[in-house]
Amino acid sequence: MPRSSKPEALPLTGADCFLRAFEAEVRRTAGASHLSQLVLRLGPGFDVDAFVRLVTEVAEANPIVRAPIRRRGGIGAPVYLLDSAVDSSRVRVHVHAGGSEATGSGRPASDAASPLGPVPAVFFDRLNDRFDMRRGVLLAFDVVPRGGTSAGHDVAMTWQHMLMDGSGSELFVEHLAQCSADPAFARDIAITRAQGGASSPAVTSLPPTAGARGHLAQQWNLYMQGMAARPPGSLAGPLRRTSQKLRYEQLRLGGDSASAAMQRAKSIAGFLTPMLFFLAVSVRAHQAVAERRRRVPASWIVPLPVNMRPKGGQGEVFRTHVSLLWFQVTPGQAADLGVLVEALKAQRLEAIRAGLVEAGVAAMDFARYAPARVYSHMARRTFGGELASFFFAYTGEFAARARSLCGAPILDAFHAPSVPPSPGSALVFCLRDGLDVVHVHQQGILNDAELACMHEQLLADLRGS
Repeated sequence: MPRSSKPEALPLTGADCFLRAFEAEVRRTAGASHLSQLVLRLGPGFDVDAFVRLVTEVAEANPIVRAPIRRRGGIGAPVYLLDSAVDSSRVRVHVHAGGSEATGSGRPASDAASPLGPVPAVFFDRLNDRFDMRRGVLLAFDVVPRGGTSAGHDVAMTWQHMLMDGSGSELFVEHLAQCSADPAFARDIAITRAQGGASSPAVTSLPPTAGARGHLAQQWNLYMQGMAARPPGSLAGPLRRTSQKLRYEQLRLGGDSASAAMQRAKSIAGFLTPMLFFLAVSVRAHQAVAERRRRVPASWIVPLPVNMRPKGGQGEVFRTHVSLLWFQVTPGQAADLGVLVEALKAQRLEAIRAGLVEAGVAAMDFARYAPARVYSHMARRTFGGELASFFFAYTGEFAARARSLCGAPILDAFHAPSVPPSPGSALVFCLRDGLDVVHVHQQGILNDAELACMHEQLLADLRGS
């Protein structure tokens, strides 16, 4: 990975500021932070003391993970104040005892639940924590032994979502794995690109003039406003003030079941676009609950993150580098899986041809200079209080280059994003020696019967049963 001298401050990217808007939203309405979590499920042999030392060293070498975020002088785009980074001890490693900490969600386990058992309850607590980014608290780790240290450990890395996106978190874990395997491996990670030199936040080349960039942003705005003709709905309903209590279940298909589901995705959606099959499955799972409630919305609106890292490059670990494609389908289309997938394929192709991925980058770039609330205010005014029907992500092969960490094999790994009070539900699919489906939801928006209904529909579509 290229090295370069580190600047005193780094501006947030447009995508960072998009997530910062949700941070402000969650703080205001739910009293928590907009965090994200990566979970590693390790086998025996984990050297906890070595891990604590490693995290301290990496935190010391990378001030961005402990840098306050502010607008200098109260104006302009917000920046990471690298020259004001706090002490590395702020990057916390919580080592927990076993027993009471290692309890699960309390939900009935499906036949596709992880063979490693439920994730520790303290991971949910950390996801609902409140970090203070103005003071440089951006990252935390929790280590919990699983059924006695001889069985292995579970490790959660929880971070302010604007510090890095899902792909960045995978790269960071791969970096930790390389450092633990090779003591001579550099602890620092270049945070500026070799190409382009400086610390420009732009990932995609945008037009040089503000007017041309504004035209692109307006194109994206009209694209979003056009979806308001058929109002969306979510299982959580419009925005309301409620204390954040996120929970999640890890559903897992292993071995032949995972291979069959992946083959089914490719045969129905196409070899290059299997994520659209998983998106369709997710729509139908949510619709199953809506039909049970007899309150199906006029349409389902779902954002799909698009990774903007250059292909073939290692990219930057820190800061977010995504755009968004949005999909809108009717409940009638969702009634048939094949019809739904074809509708999603057509919308994806049309949006790409229209340049909406780049237009999304331009729109988020403008948001860097606006107050954080502007984004969510515009969305809520357009959609009547709903931000989206639910969140969805497909990560592909997850942290594929990280096979062990501090002496222990990595048996499984997945990402659990936080999700605001509305839409209140998120589904994330990832591959790692099997297919993991992580369902994150605000506690209370789904009762046990509805959760079972959603997961049954999800598994039925994955298996084709």
